[in-house]
Amino acid sequence: MKQWTSLDNNIRIDVLTPPILQAQDLYIQDTLGTPFYNRLKAGVIANDLTTNESAFLKDLVGPCLIQYALYLLLPNLKYKYVEAGIVNGTSEETQSTTLDEMKYLREQAIDVAEFYNKRMLEYLQQHPNMFTLYQNPTPNDGMNPNRDNPYFSGLQTNIPLNRNDLYIYADCGLDCNPDCSSCN
Repeated sequence: MKQWTSLDNNIRIDVLTPPILQAQDLYIQDTLGTPFYNRLKAGVIANDLTTNESAFLKDLVGPCLIQYALYLLLPNLKYKYVEAGIVNGTSEETQSTTLDEMKYLREQAIDVAEFYNKRMLEYLQQHPNMFTLYQNPTPNDGMNPNRDNPYFSGLQTNIPLNRNDLYIYADCGLDCNPDCSSCN
């Protein structure tokens, strides 16, 4: 993980491992679906990955996983959960990061992760016969693959309409009148 990110070499493996495992379960399993995800995990453990599976893990899953793990790791680098409560970790030679700086860093990490996730999805779509457990997951065997675009730009292009202090979005065009019948 340290090779793919700007993480310092002094970060302990016990700090890095939980976000990596969480990123696998939360993001990679969501994209690949449980059957294919479990096959890849089992293949790593049994050392019986196919050439295609091995290349897929190294070239596509690895970079994506690392960025999602970084996204999950960042708050844990700033805050520590100890018996006395949650503390802000600092040292004499460093300056504490602000919450806005932390949000910016996490946004950068999730943007990169989503880019790699999109590459992974495009590869799977371009090679539909390569991984049958992705294309045809076994029913009732966990999550199905999430084939949606992972990007969210943070922009809502629909027009917000205020109705009883709730915002409802309607595709009424640029000249939408909140009182028009199609928006109600």
